[in-house]
Amino acid sequence: MPMQYNPVALQPSKHKVKDQMNPKTIEIVKSTAPVVKEKGKEITERMYEIAFNERPEYRRFFENTHMKNPEEGRKQAGKLAASVYAYASNIDELEKLSDAVEQIANAHVNTRVIAEQYPVIGECLLAAMKDVLGEAATPEVMAAWTEAYNNLANIFINREKEIYHEQEQKFKAKFG
Repeated sequence: MPMQYNPVALQPSKHKVKDQMNPKTIEIVKSTAPVVKEKGKEITERMYEIAFNERPEYRRFFENTHMKNPEEGRKQAGKLAASVYAYASNIDELEKLSDAVEQIANAHVNTRVIAEQYPVIGECLLAAMKDVLGEAATPEVMAAWTEAYNNLANIFINREKEIYHEQEQKFKAKFG
């Protein structure tokens, strides 16, 4: 079953996550930070395994990126694990992540990540969390991470949309 995706607009420079998410969600996600740190790479490696092997139809979402196979996904898994941990640790102070958000958003634009990829990756990430965390992935924990993921995805979608627009304006100015 696809994850529930909520396209609420957030911008990290203007809103704090705690103003947008249920306080219980913030508490739960922050409390999972230690286990996310400990098992993060295992979770993200499993996520790419799901995306590439168990859901082959998702491969199309990676056609324009450098990650065209599971081996490339494993290389990226450590970076993603660190980002997920940073998000869990700072979910109540998102402004601390603004530089990282900017860097990641620019990398996503450079590899042509599009908004439609976020629900797909979210579904894979949440499935991987459930697989790796086992019984610790209670319905309450998974609901909190679903809300948290949707909020973070929207931050990236909005920033990347701005960057794409900026690039388009520069292109029009140069060639228009």
